[in-house]
Amino acid sequence: MDNLNVLFVSIAFPPKSDPECLQTAKYFKYLAKDKSLNIDVVTAHDKALFMPVDKGLEKYAKGYRQIIKVPFFENKYVNFLMRKINKDSLNYPDSKFRFAKKYQWVLKELKNPPDIIYSRSFPISSTIMAYNLKKELQVPWVLHLSDPWTFGTLQELGSATNWNIEMESKCFKEADALTFTSYKTIEEYKKKYPQFADKMHFFPNVYDEDDKSSTNYSLGEKIKIVYTGGLIKANKRDPEYFFKAVKLFQEQEPQMIKDFQFIFAGSLDRESKAVFKQYMDIIPQIEYLGELPFTEAIKLQGKADILLIIDIPLDSIFFPSKLLDYILAQKRVLAITKKDSCTYKNVNKDLGVCYEHNQTQDIANEFKYIHKQWQNKNIDFFKKDNSAKEFSADYNAKKLATLFKDICGVVYGE
Repeated sequence: MDNLNVLFVSIAFPPKSDPECLQTAKYFKYLAKDKSLNIDVVTAHDKALFMPVDKGLEKYAKGYRQIIKVPFFENKYVNFLMRKINKDSLNYPDSKFRFAKKYQWVLKELKNPPDIIYSRSFPISSTIMAYNLKKELQVPWVLHLSDPWTFGTLQELGSATNWNIEMESKCFKEADALTFTSYKTIEEYKKKYPQFADKMHFFPNVYDEDDKSSTNYSLGEKIKIVYTGGLIKANKRDPEYFFKAVKLFQEQEPQMIKDFQFIFAGSLDRESKAVFKQYMDIIPQIEYLGELPFTEAIKLQGKADILLIIDIPLDSIFFPSKLLDYILAQKRVLAITKKDSCTYKNVNKDLGVCYEHNQTQDIANEFKYIHKQWQNKNIDFFKKDNSAKEFSADYNAKKLATLFKDICGVVYGE
C-alpha cells in the first residue's frame, strides 16, 4: 500500500473555537506532517452553534487533501423550544444530531475512498457520523472519546439514556480501535465492556511544543493568579469554591490581598455571572476579561504567576485539556480538585499544589505562602518546566499514525 487515505471526522475542527477543537487541531497539525498519510476531513459548517471561528486557529487547518463542511440545520431558539417540550429531546446524542444524518451527502461529496476512518468526539454526533460512514464504506474505524459517553458525564441523559447506551455499544462493537484520554476512563470502560478491552488505547489530551512560552519570566508589581476557560456553575464547575477562599483571605489579610490580581477569562453561564458580580463588588482584586481568542488566552497564561484550575467536585476521571496549556506556560499550578482525580495525580508536587473544594482555609493559607515567596523573589517557586513527552502532540500523533498503519496492515494484508 502507498499513502494511507485517512477520513478524519470531527465537528470540532479548527478554526472553530472550543476545548475539543483545540485538541483536534493539535493532533491534526502533526498528523498532516506525516507524508505517508492523505487526510480528508469531514466537519461541520463554520456557523455551528457555540463554536465561533477563531482566526488564531486557522494555522491548524492546513494540510488536508479535501475538507467537507457539512451544512445542517441548527437554531438556538428551536433547540430551546425542543427542550421545553421534552427536556431530553437533544440528548440523541446531542444538539448537533442533524450532522450525523448527513452521511449520505458526505459520501457523494467524498472524492477519494478512505482506507481508515478516525473520529473525535465530543460532540458525540461526530461518532454517530463515523458509525454511519463505517457501515457504508466497510473500512476500519478508530473511535476517539475525549470524555466518557454514557457514564461520568456532566449531562443527565434522562429518557435518552437507554438509546445512548445502545448506540455506545454498537459503536464500540463496530470500531476497530477505541482511544481515550485517561487511564481511569479505560479502566472503567474495560469493566463495562470486557469483550472490547483489547481495542482500548491511551491517547491523552496534548500540548503543542510550538506554543511553549519563549519570554523571560520575572516577578511583577502584583501577583497574578490566572484562570482561562469556562466556568459553568450549572455543571458544578463553580467559581464560588475559589472566591470563598479569596474572601476569607481578604478578611484575614486586608493589606496583603492588595498585592494580588485574580484574573479570569472564558465563558460563564448565567449563574456564574451572578457569582462573579457578587464577589467583584466586594473584592476589587477579582477581574473578568470575558471570552478571549486562543492566542490571547495563551498570552494571558504567559503573564501569570500562578495558573488556576477549578475541577468539578466529583471523583473525576477527566483529564482537563487546560492543564496541557498551563504546562506550556511553565508556571506553578493551583488546582481545586478531588484527591483521586486525574488533575491531582498530574499536578500535586510536580506542577504545583492541589486542594479539595471545601478546604477554604487551606487555600487562603496558600495565598499567604505565595505572597511570602513573591516577597522573597523566589523565581523557582513560580516557574515550572515539566513538559513530559507523554503529552506532546507530535509524539502522540506519530503513535496514532502507527496505530492506523497497524490496523490497516491487519485488514489489507500484503
